[in-house]
Amino acid sequence: MAGGLKGETFLTTTTTTVKRAVYDLPLVARMPDELLEAAADGPLLLHHAEWFCKLRWLVVVAMLALALVALLTGDWLLQYGIRLQTGWPLGVAGVLVLANAAYLVMLRSVRKSLSLTAAANRCLWLQILVDLAVLTAVVHFLGSVETVAPLMVLFHIVLVCLFFSSAQSLAVTGIALAMYVLCVALESSGILPAQSAWAPFSPAVRSELPGGVLAAHVCAVVFISITVWFLASRLAGALRQRDAELAATNRRLMAATDERARHMLQTTHQLKAPFAAIHANTQVLLGGFCGKISDEALQVIGKIAARCEMLSCEIKAMLQLANLRSNAQDPPKPTAIELHELLRACLASLEPLAAKRGIRFDENIVSATIRGVHDHVVMMIDNILSNAVAYSCDGQQVSVLCQPKPSGGAFVTVEDSGIGIPTTKLPLIFDDYYHTAEAVKQNKASTGLGLAIVRQVAVAGKVGVRVESAPQQGTLFTLDFPACWGEARRLT
Repeated sequence: MAGGLKGETFLTTTTTTVKRAVYDLPLVARMPDELLEAAADGPLLLHHAEWFCKLRWLVVVAMLALALVALLTGDWLLQYGIRLQTGWPLGVAGVLVLANAAYLVMLRSVRKSLSLTAAANRCLWLQILVDLAVLTAVVHFLGSVETVAPLMVLFHIVLVCLFFSSAQSLAVTGIALAMYVLCVALESSGILPAQSAWAPFSPAVRSELPGGVLAAHVCAVVFISITVWFLASRLAGALRQRDAELAATNRRLMAATDERARHMLQTTHQLKAPFAAIHANTQVLLGGFCGKISDEALQVIGKIAARCEMLSCEIKAMLQLANLRSNAQDPPKPTAIELHELLRACLASLEPLAAKRGIRFDENIVSATIRGVHDHVVMMIDNILSNAVAYSCDGQQVSVLCQPKPSGGAFVTVEDSGIGIPTTKLPLIFDDYYHTAEAVKQNKASTGLGLAIVRQVAVAGKVGVRVESAPQQGTLFTLDFPACWGEARRLT
């Protein structure tokens, strides 16, 4: 695999006779970017918990690196007044590794929880409390008074301000400061032996420090932490408010778009019957059932009939695409589909059109059964077969293959030897109303919605779609139908 385009699989393959570009349709629905509104949302909390786990691995690496530095250069650093040890960094790294392993196991169970928000919230808070305890231990070993290690808590404060509400981030800040104050109190009382990475200081020096100096140091750390929390929480709160305003605006825009779509759908539906009636009447006139008509008039009526047929097809495609995208009703339930029979029925409906242009179907269809939405599968296959016929040259062949997969589901391939698709335009062919210049020349009656319908069905049913094509080398569509509708598949 080489290259990429918008994060999508996009590569070039070479065979002995055909050089084609290959494009895999992403099985992710294209939706407008949605802004997250609340930190209490379950998936968002779960994302934060997973992000903390990734960050924790970096801390593990940092602790191991610190232990390695202490082992290799400890004596050299000591002459500069830096006393590093190997024991406690390795201990902290071990604790974090075990904690992260436990968190990852916990996150798997959280994903299956019925109350995702509450479970993710508990997991995240457990991680924060353990991290604060480990951070307090690191501060103790580096020096709770003699060094600037206590200010490392500021990183945690800024992070929780970004993820949590002001009240929750204040609670985390209070817990972190309480742990630090307790650490200093235990060291000052002699219950916990004072430690320091700064060699000139020792427990004896600590015991000689006036109480006012210790109090001033602790108060400075508390003051700086509270100030950072206040500033970070205000900025984070302003960002969340702006996000909420943008989300509200986005909802209004989406509602307006849906309203316009409903009006368009209603208008399109109302136009369907008149165009069908006009087309039917033109066929009556062209058939000579209303008396003799001059050749000039017949030419005009023929153009009217052709245009009505094009508009009727476009209206049909617009209605199909609108119904596929509609959320106003429950999606149809999958049923058992004899895919080979469905394919043969689609081929039979296209046979008269193909025969007019001398296009032959080479069928290799093996019995295969899938579960899916029958009408949707018909739309998908019918559009792909119609394109194969429309963009083939007269007298060419369209090959159709269907075969079951051992793991369930089926593969369907449709290959033509027609005009093909330029490499750079492959990712665009599934967009609404998109036409290549070559396609317009070959098929002026195209609606530009056929492959948009294919994309919509593929995303809904998790049907893998691969396109291989090159100009004047034909096009090969491969459909990877899952055994169960909506079960994600990936072409290999």
